[in-house]
Amino acid sequence: MQRGKNMKRVLFVCTGNTCRSPMAELIFNKKARENSVDAYAQSAGLCTIEGLLINDNSKEALSELGIQSDFFRSTDIYDLELEDFDLVAGMTKEHTQELEKMISDPKKVVMLNQNSGGIKDPYGGSLEVYKICRDEIDNSLKEIFEKL
Repeated sequence: MQRGKNMKRVLFVCTGNTCRSPMAELIFNKKARENSVDAYAQSAGLCTIEGLLINDNSKEALSELGIQSDFFRSTDIYDLELEDFDLVAGMTKEHTQELEKMISDPKKVVMLNQNSGGIKDPYGGSLEVYKICRDEIDNSLKEIFEKL
């Protein structure tokens, strides 16, 4: 994808960057492409090992939306320059509190699905739990696009 000069950059953050934030990144990028929105997302984990594969249940849940994720590898947030992003979205209150300490402009930090208390970690759950998580993420992206 060619990125325009004025392209908005979004970072989705969870704990391990293998379940929630990769789903948010990939769904966001699909929606941005489909709706010709000049925005691009990445994702990272607050406590991860660089290069991990996406969780199998996340992969399956995404494939039902026609999203391929074989290429995905986890990213450690400490390898990124947070100031380069227009918006940084955490999955939980704990994530957003940590992110607000890490960035010079805490107004850039938001929580996904804020009105419902964030996005719960599906790790260790069934495929059905991951599908519910995927749908919560998908439904909460509208507010992210509106903030750009």
